[in-house]
Order: sequence, then structure tokens, then C-alpha cells
Amino acid sequence: MPEPVWWGLGEGASLNRWLVTPADSRIFPGEARPHPDQVDYRFVNGWVATGDLPCREAFRKLLPGLDPRIPDASAFSEVYLGGENPRVDFTTFCFQPTRIARFARALLRTDAAQSATFEIETCGVVHMWLDGRPVAVHAPLDRNIPHTARVSVALPAGVSELTVRLEDMHERDTSCFFRLGLAAGQGIEAGLRADVDPARLKDVEKTLAALRTTRLFHQEGKLAVVCDHSPAEPVEVVLHDGQSADGSATMNVLADRLPLAEPVRFTVTRAGEVHELFDVAGISPGCYALAFSVKAGAVRLDASLGTTIMGTVARLGGGSLAERKAEARARIAAEPGSSISRGLLLLKEGGPADEIGRIVRHTLTGIDGRYDCADFWILPLIWAWRGHAGTGIGAELWSEVRRAILGFRYWLDEPGNDVMWFWSENHAFCFHVAQFLAGDTFPEEVFPNSGRTGAEHREAARARLGRWFDSVEDHGLAEWNSSCYYPIDLLGLFTLEACSPDAALKARARALIDSIFVMTALHSVDGMPVGSQGRVYEKELFAGPATELGAVAAVAFGGIWCPGHERAAALFAVSDYQPPAACEGLHRLGGHDRLEARYVQGLNRNAKLALWKSAGAQLSAVTGHRTGDPGHQQHVAEIQFAAHPLARTWISHPGELKVWGGGRPSYWMANGTVPRVCMDGNVAALVYDLGRHGHPVRFTHAFAPAELLDGCIEDGQWLFQRAGHGYAALWASAPLERLETGLYKGQEWRAHAAQAGWLMVAGSAATHGSFDDFRAAARALAPEFDAAALCLGWQAGGAALSARFADGLLRDGTPVPFAPLSITPHAGFDGAPLKAVEF
Repeated sequence: MPEPVWWGLGEGASLNRWLVTPADSRIFPGEARPHPDQVDYRFVNGWVATGDLPCREAFRKLLPGLDPRIPDASAFSEVYLGGENPRVDFTTFCFQPTRIARFARALLRTDAAQSATFEIETCGVVHMWLDGRPVAVHAPLDRNIPHTARVSVALPAGVSELTVRLEDMHERDTSCFFRLGLAAGQGIEAGLRADVDPARLKDVEKTLAALRTTRLFHQEGKLAVVCDHSPAEPVEVVLHDGQSADGSATMNVLADRLPLAEPVRFTVTRAGEVHELFDVAGISPGCYALAFSVKAGAVRLDASLGTTIMGTVARLGGGSLAERKAEARARIAAEPGSSISRGLLLLKEGGPADEIGRIVRHTLTGIDGRYDCADFWILPLIWAWRGHAGTGIGAELWSEVRRAILGFRYWLDEPGNDVMWFWSENHAFCFHVAQFLAGDTFPEEVFPNSGRTGAEHREAARARLGRWFDSVEDHGLAEWNSSCYYPIDLLGLFTLEACSPDAALKARARALIDSIFVMTALHSVDGMPVGSQGRVYEKELFAGPATELGAVAAVAFGGIWCPGHERAAALFAVSDYQPPAACEGLHRLGGHDRLEARYVQGLNRNAKLALWKSAGAQLSAVTGHRTGDPGHQQHVAEIQFAAHPLARTWISHPGELKVWGGGRPSYWMANGTVPRVCMDGNVAALVYDLGRHGHPVRFTHAFAPAELLDGCIEDGQWLFQRAGHGYAALWASAPLERLETGLYKGQEWRAHAAQAGWLMVAGSAATHGSFDDFRAAARALAPEFDAAALCLGWQAGGAALSARFADGLLRDGTPVPFAPLSITPHAGFDGAPLKAVEF
């Protein structure tokens, strides 16, 4: 066997190159039982302490007797390359309760025997062996909450073999990782021994790490990659059709799958050569995972990149809502898709029975298996039964639909061993609507899972719906402006509004739909929802209009239509709902130069939303939200350009260093540590203190889509951007480092400072004149940052403004309280006072 390949391992560094085994995955549900109902209807954006579900409960019982055996060397057939990420990360998403385990192996070398101290971090279970002898077990088994432990290891002189086994219980989204860092030790190296030449292994690693797409966004032509490394010998790379070569990973959180008939192969021979992989024509718009692998000797090395394809798009251009709805119905009916919302539309439109049947059977698989998100799917199915039972498809399949509706688990107090998520704002509502309508549909039937009659279900759900509406009518929505979760709310709201026999619930549903459409109109640019969001994923940030809320907005206001995102849009298109008349003016500005708006959302008014909007660009921010806390999925501020649907710029503190990872927060989505955000007019200030929670990432960064812009100028600590008639300026308190390698080459700027201030300035030709005039106006803000005081100051309108981490916005030293503290948006055009939007 070839000699090992070695890397230095200094104190504070982590072992993030390993030989690993393929995933050992098995469904592990535990025993079905009811779960305590602790939902208090005070919804927050973040993890919820649910207590152990049956699957984790059963796994805990196994821990004392868990005695894993190290497999043969041949089982370690893959190489894990961590890149910048210190964690060995296999985070994934499983719709059913799943136990997943992997072994990892590395070498340690030291010239002199010593006692070294390692720090183990994981949420799951880690077993650790040295030369085949057990040395540590760290088993917090605490879902998505990392715990650390230190272990002293007696390293002999020479080479030792270190083996780790990671196992975790996957309950839908699960942070499955371990980090093994050297806390104390000198002169130690880490290495791999594999059936491959050491130089070749390092060369292939560099090749994969240097692979990137030639563009981040693809609208026509060939999708191509380039490598910034020249390998010593040619490297054959294989592109697969899923999130990873073995399908075990996800891309933040569920990427679309590439429709490749077979893997694509290409060979890297030198740096800079372009490899065309496939034509984007005909591929549905969305974010895709590009999963690459290389076989080197007896092992396989993997790497993945994310990319956006916007090849097949159209515009819903009908002059009236009725025309746009009709066009949307026609497109949804003609486009392939398996959503039950499309099935409902086809039933209403008299579509082909075989296609409706295919969709229904696909839907029943997830409902009968109680997959996570089954509450989303059962809503249109109940609507379909209530309106169309006995038509369109055969009686036998309708009988299966009836059985599935009666047999579903509608709430925590019913027996279950699934991992359906009951605790968030959108899921709780969908479960309640489904239970209410299912019970009303079959009032005399006994539902076998609960043993209760339909009438009992209906009344229980009526009370729960009352509590849910009371909460959101008082606090607003915790998942404000969310391009992924407003559509889920709309699944429940449109279904309840169309089917409810209770006039009061129907009216409350319609009122909330009105509110969602007003907020969406405010934050939309040319029919595309953007801006600060309570919950978002990277795939929404990089997909532009290719989101479910984008499809809804295209129907409502006209705009880009992307196929495959029709779940809520289909229900909107078949409904008789019409958005409030005020929406059009809020969306299109009605001939005004600018619009400003403010309102609050979320528990205890924790999300104070501010908006500055012009025809060329829009700035949106959430101010004073959970300042200094660990982040989750909050997108706190961004500038969107009107000239291109994918042109948006924002700032974040990476939650992890795995590009296109599945973390919450991730590399670009949300913040590892939430900044203080303040906004005044067209200026937003972000103040970061990265040392508050020991977060390992000590830089903040800005995304600027240079490939889509008409101008992108770096000028000292300023970064100026122009797209069409829209302008943006970013200022950082630390020197800006433009990335020259990796996926975001030339489009990511980092500021390396534990305490940092950023300024975001939006403008347009209508409000600021020429781009040069805008740049001069931005510089005149004269920002200054005091790191010790965590205070960012600037000059505007003859006043000294400052964003203080501890206090918020001040004008000439006097605190500026956010106003109005109303969940009803208040808006004003061209500097007029803000007034409540009437709808």
C-alpha cells in the first residue's frame, strides 16, 4: 500500500480529512404514542424544544448496550474533504425517522510520545478508538444542539490509527456532524492511508476544491465548470444527477434534482480550461446541486456545488387578475408536476384521469407514511374530496383517499412515531385546518388513529384554530415575508376560506390572506417577492422568482412565471379570491419616485420591519430583532435591483463554512450571530459582535452578483453596484477582501473582524440622479465605526446618526424609537407621512 499523505495539525485546528464509510441508513420509528401537547401559540423563529420523539426515545434506550465494531479497511471507500469547514458534516433531511451512521478513519503521527487533548463536538453519538482500542464515547444525542467534551489521548511515538463512528437520529432536518479538534499537543500531523499514491490524493483534493461553475446564474446555453488548479496528471470527474453521489446529502435544504439521463464525465488537465456539461434549455428554473466525484485508486472523493438555472421562464402578462389566473391554470395543467394542488386543479378543469391518478397515488405515499410535510399535502386532498369525490378518477382510488383522510394523525395528542413537525407557525396551522375539515367531512365516522369521531375532531380543531388566529392577529407572523412559508400559510388559508362551513373562520382566513398579499405587494419588485424574511433558505435567496411565493405574486401582480412552484399558486388560481385594491399601488408605486413603509411582526413585536422602495432598487430590513443571539433562518437586510430578478445584494455572518450546506444558519442564509440592524430612510446599518457565543467563524461577508450587474466598483472600504436604474453601496469597517477562488470568485467580499460595522445604501436614478452622483452621496455619509463601543455612525440630513449594538438607532445622541408599533403596514410616498394601509 502507498505511503500515507500528511497534513500539519496545530493546536486549535481540526481533523477534517478522513477516510469514511458509506452511510448505514435505516428507518427507526420507535413505538407509537401520543406526544405532550405543549404548543403555546407564541411562535418564534428558531429551534423548538420538543422533547424526545419515539424514535429518539428508543435510540436512547439502546445507548448503554451500543457496542459498534470497526469494519474492515476495505469499507473505508470514500475520502471526506472538509475544506474551510472544521466539521465533518453529513447534515441531511429525512422525511421519516432514520438512524444514520458512518465510520471515519485518519492517522496521527508524532515523533515523541505525549498526552494530547482533543475536543469532540457533536449533537449525536461519537465513538472514538486509537489503534483499535476504545478511548472515548461522547453521546449527547440532543437534536441539533451541539455539545463538546474533551478527552486525553496517550499518543505513542510514531504513527497511530484514529477511528471515529458518528451516528445520529434523523428527525427530518438534523445537524449530523462531528468536529475533532486538537486542544493541546505539539508536533502532531494528521494523515490518510489509502490505496492511492499520496501525491495523487493531494492533487485530486486540490482539483476538486478548485472546481467552480463559470457563472452562478444560468439563463441560456451550456452550464460549464472551470478548475483553478493544474493537476500533475489528468483527473476524470463525474457529475451525478442528485445532491451527492450516493444521494445521502441535501443542499439547503432540498435542492432540485438534475434531469440527467446519465452521469456527465469530463477530464481536468490544466487550470483555466472550460468544461461544458449540459444545456440548460428545458430545465425547470430553480437551484440545483452539482455533485461531483473522482475515483483515485481504491477510494472516491466527492465535492458539490450549488447553481441556479433560470432557462425556461415566461411572464404572466394578462391585464386583469382573471386573465392571469386563467393563464396560470393553463400553464399548471400543461406542465409536469406531482403536487396535489395541481391534481386539484386538474379535477376542476376536467384533466386526464391517468395523470390525476398518478398525482393522487404519489400524494398518498407521503400521507400514509406520515412523512414530514404530509400536513401540506393533505389539505388539497381534503379539498378535492369535498368538491370532487367520485369524479375524475376511479372509485377504488377515491376509496383510498377516504381511508387516508380518516387514518391520518392530525395532532400531537394522537398516537404516532413519525417525525412530522407540529410546532412551527405554518405547520400548526396546516394541521388544524386539515383536522377541522376532515372532521367536518366525516362527522359521524370514527377516525381509527385517534378513536374519536369526525365531529370531535372538528370541534377540537375549531378551538385550536381560534388560538392560532388569536396569536397571529395579535402578534403578526413570526415567519414574516417568507418566500418559502407564506405559501404554506396560503395552502391552509385558501383551503379554509374555500371549504370552511364556519363563517367566522372563513372571514378570519380571508382577512389574513389580505394582510399577506399587502405585505407581499410592499416587498415585491416586478412581481417577485424579496427583502428581509423571517425564514428563508439559500435556494430561495439564489432562485429569485423560482419560489412558491414568486408564483403567487406573478399571478397577483403579473411577473415572471417559473414552472414547478405551483402548490399555493394553483389554489389561488382556482379560488375566487382577489387581493385588496391597495396592493397594485404598493407594488408598482403608482408613478411615485419612492415608497417608505414600516410595521411589526412576530411575538412581542420582535420583528420591526422597514422598507425603502424605488422603481430601480429596494432596501428592506428587520430592525432590533434578537440582536446578538445565535441566528436561525432570519434574512435581516438586503437590496434588490429591479433590472434583473436575480440581482440582490446582502451581508451575513456565515453560520457554517460548508458552501451550500444544510445548516440553519448556513453559509449565506441568516447569521451565525444576529447583528444589530438599524434603518433610516435608504440607509441600513449592521453592527456585529462575533465573540458573544464562541462562534468559530470570525468574518462577515457580502454577496454582490457582479456577473449580473452593469457596474461593480470596489473603492477602499466601499463597494458600489449598479443594475439598470438601481444603485447600491456597501461600506465595511474592516478592509474588504475580494475572493479570488472558489464558487463565489469575484462575487463575495469578506471583512475579517470580530467586531464589525456595515452600511447598506440604496438608490436609483429617479431619487439620486447619475451613478456618480449616488456614489458621492454615499461617501458623504462619512461612516465611522468604534469597535470598542460597538457603534457605527454616519451623517445624513444634517444630523449625526448612529447604530449602537446595545441601544439601537440614535439621532444626534437621542434614541429614535421604532414607529409605528402596528402589525398593519404604514406607508408613505415621496416623503409623505406614513399612514396605515387601508384594505
